[in-house]
Amino acid sequence: MLLQGLPVSPGVAVGRAVVYRFGGLPAFRRAVAPESVALEEQRLRKASASASATFREQARGAIGAMGSELAAILEAHGLIAEDETYLTAIGERIRRERVNAEWALAVVTQELARRLAEADSAAMREREADITDVAREISAHLTGAPFAPQDLPRGSILVADELSPVDAARLDPRRVRAIALERGGPTSHASIIARSFGLPAVVGVPGLCAAVSPERPIVVDGDRGSVDSAPSKEKLRKSLTRAGEEKEKSRRLRARTARVAVTRDGLRVIVRANLELPEELPMLERHHAEGVGLFRSEFLYLKAAPRVPGVEEQQAAYEGLLEAAGSEPVVVRTYDLGGEKGIGPARGENPALGLRGLRYCLAHPELLDAQLLALCLASRRGHLRILLPMVSSLSELKEARRRLVLASDTAGLPRPPELGVMIEVPSAAILADRLAAEADFFSIGTNDLVQYGLAVDRADPEVSALYRPLHPAILRMIKFVVEAGRMHDRPVAVCGELAADPVGVAVLIGLGITEFSVTPVSIAKVKDNLAGLDAARARALAEKALDCADAGEVERMFRVRS
Repeated sequence: MLLQGLPVSPGVAVGRAVVYRFGGLPAFRRAVAPESVALEEQRLRKASASASATFREQARGAIGAMGSELAAILEAHGLIAEDETYLTAIGERIRRERVNAEWALAVVTQELARRLAEADSAAMREREADITDVAREISAHLTGAPFAPQDLPRGSILVADELSPVDAARLDPRRVRAIALERGGPTSHASIIARSFGLPAVVGVPGLCAAVSPERPIVVDGDRGSVDSAPSKEKLRKSLTRAGEEKEKSRRLRARTARVAVTRDGLRVIVRANLELPEELPMLERHHAEGVGLFRSEFLYLKAAPRVPGVEEQQAAYEGLLEAAGSEPVVVRTYDLGGEKGIGPARGENPALGLRGLRYCLAHPELLDAQLLALCLASRRGHLRILLPMVSSLSELKEARRRLVLASDTAGLPRPPELGVMIEVPSAAILADRLAAEADFFSIGTNDLVQYGLAVDRADPEVSALYRPLHPAILRMIKFVVEAGRMHDRPVAVCGELAADPVGVAVLIGLGITEFSVTPVSIAKVKDNLAGLDAARARALAEKALDCADAGEVERMFRVRS
């Protein structure tokens, strides 16, 4: 029963599994006693009848107001809701697997929707949306209220098909010991959240939700990338012991690296923290961060959805960051919404290439203007810098600068806060010399720069092996950005996950980067790696790395010689 996936956040955890399906039709999985199976079927039948009645009532109301076509669709939905073949299949799943009606409904609907989507007939393919709509209505009558990640029992291990940015933002780390997902990659939002909170996590585990029994103890090993769905008592005991030992080892490492980071040959390096949520603020002091190198402000938006956080609410959050950072700087990235974040326009076939980041905010200027005003008002409390995501042209930067000046004037500031550009698309890297003349600083987001530079979807398991941050093409882009920043006396930092990798940080030091921002729990390890690194040697190797043929050659060279 040992399931294998990708290790994305280190550590081992033991806890009771809560199985949940977020994608498509949300549903949690619960084991049902044999004597309660009939009750679950009764619940299903009652909910389907109520859903059918709702559709028919809506159809009657739609005839005059919205036309007979909509009424016909709603009538058809009412018939599907009580279709005997459909309900029988769900009932059989309840009896066979002894699971709750919500889960059986979700699984059967997913299977049926998949068959419809693969049908040769266009008319049949269009029925996929109908069956999903009907299932959602039945589910609403079954549950009354959706199961939410913040409702997890304390000590849980969240087992799910996927975790969207919205669900990740609402996750309460005090209740969860680990995360295991069927989908996702090392740089997916769920993985980043897990690392930020120090939660062991494994993703990309095929068939995970079906293999794990809900409410039973499981072991998640974020070092080896495994999930033990039926551990023995001895395995549970050893895993608990190991978890305690790792916690103590981490404490000793933090104590040993409490001071500022310095390489073996005396190069001073700044290490700051990446944060997603205000709840992470205590980690700044705990992990000895030199301020906040990246605050992903969209998580404020995602956590508040469907409403939009107001100026005062945002201002309070940014002031809290500045207070926690003390005299150290805080870099706030403006909303990186749209596309894969699930907020904004339809996902489309290529959400990462759609209306997202700064282009999304410029398309919704009221959103950007409110955030810039909140940031300007909060900047009175400390050293605040503003970072623009997904910049792809000089005109975008100039328009953002114009709006920042207006917000600064409204806030009554003598001058606007520093405005930086996140280098994460190839066009920004290639235009770095032009952008440096207009920006106050650069921050290289290696996660997206690798994705766009190598045309690799970082969350797609079919191409995940091609996601190679140390590819010479990526290193050349980073080198060009560093040189452009030096030419215009602009600081250049790296805020991607590459900085947390021992080889990655050596390469970046060699390319001239001396400012990093990583998840809080990675800070101690980064400092420890830097303490054993010879910067001069890294610079010599980095020059050779630029001429390497592939990422593997770069990795081998640094592992052997650095």
